[in-house]
Amino acid sequence: MRTDLTHQTIFAVGCGTPDGEINNGLAAALAFGENGARVFIVDRDKDALALASGRLAERNITHATALADVTDEDSIAKALNECRSHFEDPSVLYYNVGIVKDGGPTEITTDDFISALKINVAGAFTTIRFVLPAMIKAKYGRIITVSSVGGIRSVGYNYPAYASSKAALIELTKSVGIAYAKEGIRANTIAPGFIASPLVAKSLSSNYSTNADMLKRRNAASPTGEMGRPEDIASAAVFLASNAADYINAALIPVDGGLIHTTPN
Repeated sequence: MRTDLTHQTIFAVGCGTPDGEINNGLAAALAFGENGARVFIVDRDKDALALASGRLAERNITHATALADVTDEDSIAKALNECRSHFEDPSVLYYNVGIVKDGGPTEITTDDFISALKINVAGAFTTIRFVLPAMIKAKYGRIITVSSVGGIRSVGYNYPAYASSKAALIELTKSVGIAYAKEGIRANTIAPGFIASPLVAKSLSSNYSTNADMLKRRNAASPTGEMGRPEDIASAAVFLASNAADYINAALIPVDGGLIHTTPN
């Protein structure tokens, strides 16, 4: 069933596709557009933007793109101005940015740790800071961040930089939701579990002997017996962007097949 997003302009950060495959970001951008939203994709990878734009164009989705880096405030401000010139101030921020720094204190440096924080959570703070004034003025706004079950509990990987940054993102989003609820703002976090996407597989492959081993073990770890799909994350995002989610605020929504309730391996 189609969800009516025709009133929404989505500022979709981190929704390019570096290999042309469907990942969490592209799946959400496509879903927003297929439900009537205007989609403005922001990414730091020029080729990823072009590939994502091509996929949206194939489906006749109204969209535009901008090259920007979430660690560079000026580039985010410029991207937001470009969104305004193409469409209007965004009514929805979708923050789907995340890098994995694999390894603990004996494997990665403090700079590596800080880099994850800058991209995964400080970048979200910057982007939220820029989109909020127009949302407050309009008395309406939706902020959706993508964290991870790994930011809530151990999922078996040694990646404290990633886990810490994604935990911080959850708390940032909650705080924004509570602080600006009376201004018509709703801020919620999606926490994906094990999702079958090319980018995730690439970033975690070093933890397994073979790709087949990785797929087998990640499928087995899910209570459903299989990993989720990027489209599962997109469905949650579309719901949170819709008026059906008007009374959902400062919430953490796991999309994980029940993984959060199991014992880590």
